[in-house]
Order: sequence, then structure tokens, then C-alpha cells
Amino acid sequence: MNLKKHLYTSTFLLMATTLSTSAQDVTLTALNGDVTIEGELLSFDGAVYTLGTVLGTLTLDADMVRCDGAGCPVTTSQASEFRISGSRTLSKDLIPSLLRTYGSDKIDAFGQINRTAAQAGAANYEVVSTSGDMIAAVDIAPSNTTDGLSDLLRGEATIALASRPARNREARAFEEAGLGDIRATQNEHIVALDGLLLVTSPDNPVRAITEQNAALAFAGRITNWAELGGPDAPINIYVRDTNSGIREVFDNLLMRPNGLQIANNVILVQSDEALSQIVAVDPNGLGFTNFADGDGAKALAIEGVCGLQTPPNAFTIKTEEYPLTRLLYMYTASNRLPEHAKGMLDFALSEEAQGLISEAGFIDQTIREASVDSQGLRVASAVVANRDFSTFPQLQQMMEQLISSDRLSTTFRFETGSSNLDARAQDDIVRLARLLSSDAYRNKEAVFVGFTDSVGDPELNRQLSERRAGQVVQELLDENPDLQSNVALQTIGYGEISPLGCNETNTGRRINRRVEVWVRDVVARN
Repeated sequence: MNLKKHLYTSTFLLMATTLSTSAQDVTLTALNGDVTIEGELLSFDGAVYTLGTVLGTLTLDADMVRCDGAGCPVTTSQASEFRISGSRTLSKDLIPSLLRTYGSDKIDAFGQINRTAAQAGAANYEVVSTSGDMIAAVDIAPSNTTDGLSDLLRGEATIALASRPARNREARAFEEAGLGDIRATQNEHIVALDGLLLVTSPDNPVRAITEQNAALAFAGRITNWAELGGPDAPINIYVRDTNSGIREVFDNLLMRPNGLQIANNVILVQSDEALSQIVAVDPNGLGFTNFADGDGAKALAIEGVCGLQTPPNAFTIKTEEYPLTRLLYMYTASNRLPEHAKGMLDFALSEEAQGLISEAGFIDQTIREASVDSQGLRVASAVVANRDFSTFPQLQQMMEQLISSDRLSTTFRFETGSSNLDARAQDDIVRLARLLSSDAYRNKEAVFVGFTDSVGDPELNRQLSERRAGQVVQELLDENPDLQSNVALQTIGYGEISPLGCNETNTGRRINRRVEVWVRDVVARN
């Protein structure tokens, strides 16, 4: 819980602690500097401040604030010791980078970070102060998502790294252990995005592949490139070993949904980088890797059963239109975090960390713009998909609305079967409200365009899409009631007329149920 929410939801009950005989005024400030409150320090038990204020008596966790003033207690600083366990994808480069930058930029009296001897594959780091005292001791243990969540459940890790969301049975285990809802917003944190790329050689003429055909190829059911629209040549399959995090993701995203397993007669490669390099020089090679390690090899577009193609790039991954997009998570349990574990987690989710996330090869969550020119494939898809001539006037109206606009990468989606925004969308509300209130968008117009899948009555779908667009705008205004003083807000619903995925599949229907955000200059029209 952040400090603002803590203040607003406090019951103002005095904790059962011994009161100071000489209360003095102090100032408590949130570690991120957002909130400051002054009052009389009534007591401090080493973990909780009890403060008398004009609002009443407040109790605040000591690890959420710093205390300034003559009345502040003299405390013995204890090192934060914690363990981060899970996905190798995140633990390899990104987490150490975040830790180093957090230490140097955010910790008072920071001296240096030392990496000690690794044990059982774990990297051990010590954050040392300028006086030589240890500020934090952090173990980073690379494994996989399943093991990371298991370590968190057993109390053997403070933060679990995950390249997939927690499964239902995992969430039940946390609840049964009294650790709360692991998928609640205070425990499930999206730190970055990535795309699973299907790669081949730049010399291979094939440009796109369906998910089903890819699964059949990796299962050994399709063995010749001619079956995929390529030359008459055998397909050489390259994969990572079964213990790799990306292999788990590949199985979850592609193989299991098609009821298949990777064949035994494949070529195993020890790293994602090596796989891309090998496939790049093998005209008959086919493999998979993550977005960060796709250099050299050619990434194939994903073609849906209806013929729509989606290329993998930073924008289609940010919008989650690329079917093999994956979100990367940091999970915490419902208990108090050590000071610097919480500090590093907050830093990882901050705007300051987005550059580090991008440098590590992942897709950050910074909002980007794309001109309508770059959406040409999407426009063509809308025309091709609409075989009902009665919808063309509506399609023409949509293009007239968007022709001079730029699309933002923020795309809002809702929980399945619910009118609630999903976990990522709730975070994006905060980011978008901040962006649209900046000077860069002053006197512009933001257009929220709702779309649905093709299930149901077209007119009802149009009405639903407009209501969803309106709901997003209301969430933004709840976040920043003064937003409309900076930017004009408009909502439109176009229902099912502009699909980005194939409505014949669950994945395609999920992609199509969305609210897009477009921005344009305000132009007076007569």
C-alpha cells in the first residue's frame, strides 16, 4: 500500500505502544517524496511511528517513510536482506541493472555494489555505504517462473520473477497459506513486455507463418518448407533446452494450446543469442527466441486463420496485438517487504527505470506515438475483413476521424467476462493521465476509440464499444479530475469493424476487444 492510501484508509487508532513522555514535532516523508506530514511523535516501537496530527492520530510503517526533526528516534540501521528468485529472462541482465542503478541513485550514503561469489547459480550482491557498512544483501537466483513462485510461497524469496501470470492453482496455494491474493494489484507487478519471435534466416523467402503451422513444424508434423510456402527443403528445428525459461513460455504460448509437444529430433542450443546466430546462417533453420535476442535472424509475422498478419515490433507488442506477446512480472506476497526490496520494486515500476528496461532488450511501458501512416497494414486489414458492404460508411467515417491523428501505444483491455480494466490497464490509466496532463498535449484532443469482437449483434457491439471508451475516460478523470483543462477528450465506438486479430480464435477475439487512444491537434471546423 502506498503512503497516500495508507493515510486515507488509516483508522487513526492509537497502537498499543508506550507513549513518549516528551512528544516533539517531526516530519515524516514518503521514501519517494510524494507525501509529507507533520505532527507530534507520540511513540516509535522500531517498526511503526505513531503521530499526532491535525487529522488525528496516524500510525505509519517505518519502512515507508523517513523521519526528520530533533524528535526523531535514533535507530540502528539494519541491512535489508532479501532474495529474488525466478525467471532467467529477467534475472540475467535486467534485475542486476535495476539493482545497481537503484543503489547509486536512491540510497543515501551509497558507496558501491559488490558482487560476491555465486552459489548454485545465484548471483549475490552487497550494497555498501560510503563508511563501509552493508546497506543491503541481495541474492538473485535464476530459475523459472514455477520455481520462483514456489520460493515466494515458502518464504524463501521476497520477490518472484515470472515470465507468465500466476496460474489458478498457484493463486489458491497463496490464499490457503494466508498470503492473500497473489494476483491482486498490490502483489502482481508488470515490469516489462516481451515478444516470442519465430525466427528463420534472412535468406529464407517465407515472411509469415500461422501459429498452428509453427506448432506442427516444431512437433515434427510439418518437415518441409514447401508446406509453409517456401522452397522444397527440409526444416531444421532449433530450440532451447527444457530448463530454459523461454522454452517454458514457448510451450505455454504455442505448443500446449495446439495439443502438441516439441519433437525429439531437434537441435538443442544453449542460449537465446546463440540460437539467433545459428538460425541466421541456416537458410532452412526455424527457431524461437525473445525480442531482445532476435538480432541477425529474421522474425516471421504471425498470420491468423483469417489471413490477418501481425509483424513483431515494439509497437505491436506494447499494444498486445502481436499474438505471442508476453508480460513479465515481479510478484510479492501480502507481507511487509524489507526497506530496499520495496525501494527497488518501486524503482523498477517507475518512469525512471523504463530506459534501463529498454537497454536490457525488453519492451518498456513508456507510451509511444505511431502515425496513421504506419498503421497501413491495420487499415488494409479493416477493409479486407469487412465483406459486408453496409459497414463501409462506418469504416469511412472511422478513417476520416483518424486520418490526421497519431495513435498512442496505450491500448486498454478488460478482464474476461467483466467490465473491469485488466491489471495492466489500471497501471496505464496512471501513465496516460500523467502524459495527457503534460505541456506536450496542451490544447490537443485525445480520441478514445472502442472496438469489440464479432460475437453478437453488430449494433449492440457498437454501443458496447462506445460505453467501454467512455469508461476509460471516466477512469482517467477519476485519476486526474482536472485533465480536461489541458486536453479535450472524445469517445467513439466502432464495434467490430476493425479487427486486428481473427475472430475465429479466442486469442483473436481478445485482441479485438480494446479501446485505442488517438491524439490530434485541435482544428477549428466550419
